[in-house]
Amino acid sequence: PSLTLIAATVFLGACSSNPGAPAVVDARVGAPTGPNAAVYLTVEAYGEMDTLVSASTDVADSVELHETNMADDGTMSMQQAPGFDLPADGELVLEPGGKHIMLVGVDQLDVGATISVTLQFAGAGDLQVDVEVVEPAETMDHDMGDDS
Repeated sequence: PSLTLIAATVFLGACSSNPGAPAVVDARVGAPTGPNAAVYLTVEAYGEMDTLVSASTDVADSVELHETNMADDGTMSMQQAPGFDLPADGELVLEPGGKHIMLVGVDQLDVGATISVTLQFAGAGDLQVDVEVVEPAETMDHDMGDDS
């Protein structure tokens, strides 16, 4: 096979949803009650160790990776994180009270709408994700309604 054909095959493989790329499930963002909103989601392992290094979207002035931490005195604080590791055989969970993607300077997000967020991984590259806008309370107990 020609190098062009091999390169095209590799490129198409990288763009498709396949076992060689992370998969995202349960992506949601609470409709903002102020200028910021948090995106929560789960990234499933794909057999390679990887790191989520950044995210971007057109609906916010900027996007930051944040982690909520509990101090010794019981107070919670949020700080920007340089990235989040995705284990080769586990998952990366972004959830309330922990790791999340902070949309800074958000305009209006209507419940029921879908926004596009691009996740940038160190190894897998860019992955575009559709994120559902939900009521803020639904981000807190999102998994409570599951039949498990």
